[in-house]
Amino acid sequence: MAEKVLKAKTPLSAEDRQFNRNKWLFGVSGIGRDMAYQLIASFLLAYVQFGTTLNVLQFATISMLIGVVGRIWDAVNDPMMGAIIEGTHMKMGKFRPWIMIGAILTGIIIVIMFNVQSLSGWGFIAFMVVMYLLWETAFTMNDIGYWSMLASLSSKQSQRDSATMLTVVFAGIGAFAAQGVIPMIYPGHVREAFRWLSIGIAAIFVAMQVVMALFVKERPRAQMEVNEKISLKQMWNTIRHNDQILWMTLSMLFYNVGSAMLVGFAYNLYYLEIGYDGNAIVFVAIFGIFNILSQLLYPVIVKKLGRRKLQVISIITACVGYAGIALIGWAEWFPFNLYTLSGFGILVFVGQALFYMSSIINMTNCVEYNEYKRGERNEAVVSTLRPFMAKFAEALKYGIVTLVLTVSMVYGLSQNISTLESQNSYFNADSMTTEQQICYIDSINELRVEWNSATEQQRSDKEFASAFTEKIDTYEKTLNGQKVYPLAGHQISAEYLDAIGDIAVMRVETVTENGKQKETATFVCFVKDLQDAGAESELTASGNVKYRFSITYEQPDGTIYNAANNNFRDKRTTSMRVWLRMGVTLVPILFIAAALIVQHKKFIITEEYYDMMLEEIEKRKQQTADNGQPPADIHDDADGADVKTE
Repeated sequence: MAEKVLKAKTPLSAEDRQFNRNKWLFGVSGIGRDMAYQLIASFLLAYVQFGTTLNVLQFATISMLIGVVGRIWDAVNDPMMGAIIEGTHMKMGKFRPWIMIGAILTGIIIVIMFNVQSLSGWGFIAFMVVMYLLWETAFTMNDIGYWSMLASLSSKQSQRDSATMLTVVFAGIGAFAAQGVIPMIYPGHVREAFRWLSIGIAAIFVAMQVVMALFVKERPRAQMEVNEKISLKQMWNTIRHNDQILWMTLSMLFYNVGSAMLVGFAYNLYYLEIGYDGNAIVFVAIFGIFNILSQLLYPVIVKKLGRRKLQVISIITACVGYAGIALIGWAEWFPFNLYTLSGFGILVFVGQALFYMSSIINMTNCVEYNEYKRGERNEAVVSTLRPFMAKFAEALKYGIVTLVLTVSMVYGLSQNISTLESQNSYFNADSMTTEQQICYIDSINELRVEWNSATEQQRSDKEFASAFTEKIDTYEKTLNGQKVYPLAGHQISAEYLDAIGDIAVMRVETVTENGKQKETATFVCFVKDLQDAGAESELTASGNVKYRFSITYEQPDGTIYNAANNNFRDKRTTSMRVWLRMGVTLVPILFIAAALIVQHKKFIITEEYYDMMLEEIEKRKQQTADNGQPPADIHDDADGADVKTE
């Protein structure tokens, strides 16, 4: 019998073993990062829209201030941070100090942002704009450091693909966790939910980033990089002369704006078409599963198709999905429900995930392109454009979303939900006594009757509505022999009084069973029913009784009554639906198609071109090692332009 020859496995080098540890620690840490980012990027607008009562002007103002002022600050903050990181020579390394400092500061800011809830109107706007700018500053420290460090983990194509895939996959898990948990929790109690969510997400983010910063080892920097000090002029020259990073930045700007539309409009679309509930988790779960599967399969798919061909197929797939979402719900035989939305959503998620993976790798490869063209890696400088582009795209998203929601009048209608949520928060606060709760309900109903007794022409007059809103805030009642103002500071606009009337009133009694206190909740009636003397007598103040507002209520026949649906979904118009559907589908198709065209027309770093660059870079390094001088074929003139010598 012939001897079997066993082929021994080549042992991993110490460098490869270190890389394997680094890529897992680095990738997993992205879960907390993306959870924290999604809390602001995807849900800050939801918190503002559904958790606080703002008029259209105030809503447009906060959106524009975050978009415009935030981008002006980015223009200064992002490049400056890139230059600072590039010139960092701390014991912890070049990237890790800023990753850790940025994470800790961001966590603190997020907690403050969602836990200061006593402000309203213009005061709330001023506070949120300041907090948003602080968040941007702190998150930029972490963001630029993190993505710059990814490029430095390895220059080997296979290792870079592996590290990038893990990083994007775990970032996707973080995004999925945030986008799944947050909308499942907050409907019905927005303020309380965001208060606790901010604390939990900030803790996860900080813990993961600190562990990564302490245990991931940075690769040793070349002597040239150690001695190099980056000025703002050098930084701008690096960006200006790297044509590939500029084209990739433009492409990724288009892609980020397009792909953000579905997220930006998702909850308004879902609530307007299906209903205000926590069942959007099904759609988000499908998004997360197929997004992550696409990213995991990316190395296999790209190996067969190549990045350029894969990008074409992925964008076509996404566009077909968007077209399907545009068409559902307009005929009985083609309904808008979780099944049809999710079916076409899968095409969108898979297509966009594959395009994004290939684009991130293309953008990361621009570091080697910079080294090939200019003899300098400058990971932080090159990577500065990624977060700047992402946040600029976020600003454009805010602008488009604000425009569509206001022009379509969806925002105005959604303030019915905001009113329900804010009054739910006020009424259910432990600081409100039972007597105060009864006084509050009496006041609401007295004002509702007065408001509805006005003519339709009066109620549609802005001055009349404004004067009535002031009356609500200063409405006077007598409680226990003293004059009180039960609705002062409760952010109630006259136009939304009727929505409060649809809230269910629950009687909560505290009883003791087997030595333990237990609460039982019983439906009493709706707020609007308490304007009748008979119903009013059902509310009594006693030591063990409190009342609670509930936006949803399970009726005796088992069906769910939903006050938010009564005042949002059931009052929608065809015009609202058309505007929203265009924002969700037509805008993304135009932007992601533009992203594909830019890369196919202008981006030259294919797999073959990248291998050629690495070979040339290695030759130069060998030449430097042999004669102790930098390569003679490339250096920069005073203006920073490439000069080649024969």
